[in-house]
Amino acid sequence: MTTATATPVAALTEVILDVLVTKYEAPAGTTPDTEFERLGYDSLVLVEVAVDLTRRFGVEITDDELHQAGTTAKAARVLADRGVRA
Repeated sequence: MTTATATPVAALTEVILDVLVTKYEAPAGTTPDTEFERLGYDSLVLVEVAVDLTRRFGVEITDDELHQAGTTAKAARVLADRGVRA
């Protein structure tokens, strides 16, 4: 599925996964449902990810929200609910 044909949440999920793999050393096999905790992401990493995503999409998401979401798929849903599109 390409970003052009994906649902907004699926497209955001693809973008966020790409960020996690390329910038935050998530393993290539990371799925949308892989928990951030399983990736070894502590609060400092989640702060960095939150800042990166906020800058990238122009809509704030906090490290606490990422922690509560727990996965890429759920974080994408939070952003999509705020009107973000990939």
